[in-house]
Amino acid sequence: MNKTIFRYFLTVLLITLILSSSVSMVILSNQLLENTEHDMLYAVKLIEYQLDDKQDLKEQVVPLNDLAYNDNTRLTIIDTDGDVLADSDEESIEENHRGREEVREALSDGVGYATRYSQTTHQNMLYVAVFNDDYIVRLSLPYDGIFDYLPVLIKPLGIGAVISLVIALILSKRFANTLTAPLQEITTQVMKMKDYRELEFDDYKYDEFNIIAYKLEEQAKTIHDTMKTLKEERIKINGILDQMKEGFILLDSNFDVLMVNRKAQKLYGNTIKLNRSIKDFIFDFKIINALDHLSTERQIVEIEKEKEFYNCYVAKVDYGVTLLFVNVTEQHNSMKMRQEFFSNVSHELKTPITSIRGYSELLEAGVINDEGAKKKALDKIHDEVDNMSNLINDILMISRLENKDIDVIKHPVHLMPLVDEIVDTMQVEIDKRHLTVTKNVEDITYISNHQHMYQLLSNLITNAIKYNVENGSITIEAHQSETNIIIVVSDTGRGISKIDQGRVFERFFRCDQGRDKETGGTGLGLAIVKHIVQYYHGNIHLSSKLNEGTTFKIVLPMVDKIL
Repeated sequence: MNKTIFRYFLTVLLITLILSSSVSMVILSNQLLENTEHDMLYAVKLIEYQLDDKQDLKEQVVPLNDLAYNDNTRLTIIDTDGDVLADSDEESIEENHRGREEVREALSDGVGYATRYSQTTHQNMLYVAVFNDDYIVRLSLPYDGIFDYLPVLIKPLGIGAVISLVIALILSKRFANTLTAPLQEITTQVMKMKDYRELEFDDYKYDEFNIIAYKLEEQAKTIHDTMKTLKEERIKINGILDQMKEGFILLDSNFDVLMVNRKAQKLYGNTIKLNRSIKDFIFDFKIINALDHLSTERQIVEIEKEKEFYNCYVAKVDYGVTLLFVNVTEQHNSMKMRQEFFSNVSHELKTPITSIRGYSELLEAGVINDEGAKKKALDKIHDEVDNMSNLINDILMISRLENKDIDVIKHPVHLMPLVDEIVDTMQVEIDKRHLTVTKNVEDITYISNHQHMYQLLSNLITNAIKYNVENGSITIEAHQSETNIIIVVSDTGRGISKIDQGRVFERFFRCDQGRDKETGGTGLGLAIVKHIVQYYHGNIHLSSKLNEGTTFKIVLPMVDKIL
């Protein structure tokens, strides 16, 4: 900018110098013309004074002309009628000069001046004429206007122009620096605005710069405060979004990413970059199709990521498009489990119902006549009804524990007599298998529901009996720590494989379908145990080795305890 201003001033200066020199030259040339006319008038008067009209004028004009003004003058004597009486030129002039401008003025005013092109000399001439009542004395010399004075004017005007130019250049340079220095400082300060910093300006000699600086300071402060507020709000928004369990992505109308939270980044391997098209990072066909066919209605797309299921809600908003990823794995698995549950229930109920129908039809048709056989059929029907009743009760127990749809009455439950009761109930089966039962149960009172504790201990002890080997052993322990009740049931049975250990708490799961059918049961025992433990905010640990035995360890928190 400094160079531009300097060039501008230099151009103005040159134009000004040219114009001023031209005007000065015209003025000076006019002044020199007046001086020349004055000097020529003086010379003409001297010549007129020297002329002797009693002698031959032609013989007088030549020597007098040499003494006139300079070597280029021409002296002419004209009578009052305009005829040339004598001329210093060798050629005679025959034409009448009555109508010439200088002659007319001389006849009327005594003195006449004129400049014109001469047909006689074929050049521009300057004429000065004086009338002395008898004749007119005229002196002329070649005159080309301003060009006659160029040799005289060029040197002083040139020197003056050079001096003026040098001075003007110095002043222009200083003025340009003075003018651009504040602008450069303002520019330097304004560059800070890109970092949203506040600006500081000095006081300048020119009020206009001070006004600009003041306005820029105000604007910079406003921008700084606004960006600070926006940054804080963005931090808050990002903080909120990053704490969301749902993935969130905000796109503009061109599907470029404006905002993405931590969960969404994790879903796509932390590859999503801001200000780039979402299609560069998301390759799910369903989502791409939803983006390509946006409508005012929200679209829901189900996708699977890392064995988890998400509903992606694609919605068009005023400022772009939002993608919201909601984890529906639990609902998905719950639906799947519910379907499996109904399928398993149907399967489990089908067998006793088929058996009951078969025996009842035989009895109804009178096929079985033997009283012993009839009693055996009725006993079988009764057993199947009990199995169905137990299955339904177990299903209802799990449902109530899962949904917590009933008010559970809690009261002090003494674990030691509860264990003794269960072992006594199973004593026949224990004796049948020749099992050794070791009980190491402290006298603990736990605030809980009696049926819950009975089901928990009964299912663990029953499994330890069912899946034990002949002449095996069972250990039942229960003790109290400062904050928990710990129950351990161990057996020396066939054990559970590593593969099956992760599924033994599933409903209707059996490790060995063939052998488990022999032992009976609904396949819901451990599932009930798991739900009871979860209901009381405890945890359960399983350790088992094939052909060596299994140990279940239950830890229940002593939220409410009675000493």
